[in-house]
Amino acid sequence: MLVALVALFAAACGSDDDTEATSDATAPAAAAGASAAAVDLTGVTLHVGDQYNILKSQLEAAGVLDDAPYKVEWSQFQGGPAVIAAETGGDVDLGMMGETPVVFAQAANSPVKVVGVSKISDPAKYNFALIVKNDSPIRTIADLKGKKILNSQGTVSQYLIGRVLEKAGLTTKDVELVNIQQGAQAAYDRGDVDVSGSGGAPLVTTLAKGQDRVLISGSGLLPGFNYLVARDGALSDPKTSAALGDFLGRVAKSQDWYNANPDKAAEIVKPIYKVDDAIARKIVTLAPFKYVPIDSTIIDAHQSEADFFTEQGVLKSTVDATKVFDDRYNPIVTKATSGS
Repeated sequence: MLVALVALFAAACGSDDDTEATSDATAPAAAAGASAAAVDLTGVTLHVGDQYNILKSQLEAAGVLDDAPYKVEWSQFQGGPAVIAAETGGDVDLGMMGETPVVFAQAANSPVKVVGVSKISDPAKYNFALIVKNDSPIRTIADLKGKKILNSQGTVSQYLIGRVLEKAGLTTKDVELVNIQQGAQAAYDRGDVDVSGSGGAPLVTTLAKGQDRVLISGSGLLPGFNYLVARDGALSDPKTSAALGDFLGRVAKSQDWYNANPDKAAEIVKPIYKVDDAIARKIVTLAPFKYVPIDSTIIDAHQSEADFFTEQGVLKSTVDATKVFDDRYNPIVTKATSGS
């Protein structure tokens, strides 16, 4: 999600050989970050996994795809794990998601790599939080003991819950985690669960009703990343890899356009979430993201998250985060976001 993280669901599986985070000099020339201008992309079609038409709408509004030398076919998904499953099956070349699904995908040996990263540009802002009803007796995170918390396996929500419980000196054994695939919001609204994790547009729209409050935000607990994740097969193909690099540069430019034009961006958001002007603008300005080169700080944060899940017993073995990142497109991101 470039605008907002939406609820993510179960982790996907798959298998393939890992590659190092730093681009290998022996990789195909196009795969090492060659631009569309350097490779004939006639006849190339990129298959991109989106969520709620957010990425597609943003790129179209910014006009950055108008002269793309390849075609883009879009598929819509609900959650990063579903995108990864489609990539594992070869149906999607590139997809957008939060960071947590990638942790579980790597643990399952899914054949994917993180090729693009956007991060919240203001550390004081957040795009995910645990919320409770206004009249809930839960006033502090210590009050979570014995309560029912809505949980989505393999998602940002699961990570935030774990970090919050740790902060309160609690574990998952001290609470009741409720996993609901469908009707999660309705279950929370009915009071079937006491606490819900919410992010992005759903967080804004829920709070706008005036019946809920933030118990604790993800600021300082979550890394605040969004990932563009590619399947290994696409990265190993010279033409597709070159198209992916060009596309990533256009995505980075469109994100900067989005941040610089909140009123126009709000017009994109309104039909997607069926909200009015005021709420649409709040969604846009909730926690602006910016694309940045993949570096050690990003990889280290991802490793910390993976290690957390291993320590909690959620993952059965330790993963090496360096092997799920591919930084071949860093120069493209840097150029796209430098204004040159």
